[in-house]
Amino acid sequence: MNWKQALLNHYTAPLEKPFRQFRNGAMFFFTGLVIVYCANQLLQPSLRQELAVLSGLLMLGAGFLLAMLAQVRLVISRILGFFLSGR
Repeated sequence: MNWKQALLNHYTAPLEKPFRQFRNGAMFFFTGLVIVYCANQLLQPSLRQELAVLSGLLMLGAGFLLAMLAQVRLVISRILGFFLSGR
């Protein structure tokens, strides 16, 4: 299978997969946000607080990246669906 066909298969897959990916990314994002908030509100300034904030920021960043990749996939699949439906 060549790369064009692989990309076409990826972007024309059923929309349940990118929706699930977006949902998981959003859950990671908000969990990271809660970790950062709780670490700043509940923990005293210490190494433990800094590590908690770091873990929350890493989870927040990973969730944001995952959700944005899913969103781009959704947009591209809808554009492709629009252009391929005319065939």
